[in-house]
Amino acid sequence: MDTRSKIIPLEEARERQRNQSTSWLAGHFDPLLAEHVRRLREQAAPGRLLIVEVTNPERPLLPQRARAELVAALSMVDYVALGNGAGELPGIDGSLTQRFVENVLRRHRREGVG
Repeated sequence: MDTRSKIIPLEEARERQRNQSTSWLAGHFDPLLAEHVRRLREQAAPGRLLIVEVTNPERPLLPQRARAELVAALSMVDYVALGNGAGELPGIDGSLTQRFVENVLRRHRREGVG
């Protein structure tokens, strides 16, 4: 299965959730981290759709479509929608990306890189 077929328009995602139990989560996923995957897995449940809305941070590292394809490749995710806002629901991205970037910078400084 081509997981890109799981990427659907935002309106279609809203329509699909109307008649079914759904977990709808949003975040930047820039980059997609192991902690994101763990949190998505926690929201997955039999008989309940897991729809993930990929939103844009202020200065993304990866294009939105690329991030959506990565999220769509996760087996627990049913559908991915491209969000047009810069917002996010609390708990998905939170400070994950910021902590990741700070850790990378700290390691590079310690190793004398940059």
